[in-house]
Amino acid sequence: MIPNKSNFKFQELTPITGVKPYVIRFWETEFEEIAPVDSDSGQKLYARKDVEAIFKIKKLLFDDKMTILEAKIAIKNRDIEVVTQAAQSDVNEAPGDGDKVFLKNILIASLQVISDIKTKRNW
Repeated sequence: MIPNKSNFKFQELTPITGVKPYVIRFWETEFEEIAPVDSDSGQKLYARKDVEAIFKIKKLLFDDKMTILEAKIAIKNRDIEVVTQAAQSDVNEAPGDGDKVFLKNILIASLQVISDIKTKRNW
């Protein structure tokens, strides 16, 4: 459970996430989803989304037994699905503007093809 705070110090992450500090530092270099900022005092501050990303990465690597590359791909695929869903909802809300609807439908179909290829090829 993540405490109800907006920012976390580095020392707070291990007790919250159960991930060792050196692993978190390594993941920062591997996953762009973890992007702490430096405070005025020089400490790294992690936003709630960073902590959520650590939990997501931990699940993919430790529970689902994925490699780092597989975890990166899984995260990217989820991002594509979110974009696809958002585009689909926009299309449903935009009647009357034929060109925009047509272009959004092409985008949705293209994203679905990319997602299917990645899934079939296990990228």
